[in-house]
Amino acid sequence: MKILEKGRAQTGWAKELYCTGEGNGDGGCCALLLVEQRDLFQTAHTDYGGDREVFTTYRCPECRVLTDIPNSGVPGEILRSLSPEKTQKSEL
Repeated sequence: MKILEKGRAQTGWAKELYCTGEGNGDGGCCALLLVEQRDLFQTAHTDYGGDREVFTTYRCPECRVLTDIPNSGVPGEILRSLSPEKTQKSEL
């Protein structure tokens, strides 16, 4: 195989996603981002009844808005690697 044009340097999982602010009051800047595994962290929201829901989240480097992504869009081994120490309180 021959490389016609070199690609970007990447290690591990990555996905192109838009900054939407989804799950965090919306208001994202719509920047197209290459979100890598190291950009992900967990946020959690606890409702009045005490039920806690955990989200996989990234922060846009342009506008600083948080966007949640469906856990189904992230490989299981990456979800398991997001330790509780990385869990942050939801900014809702």
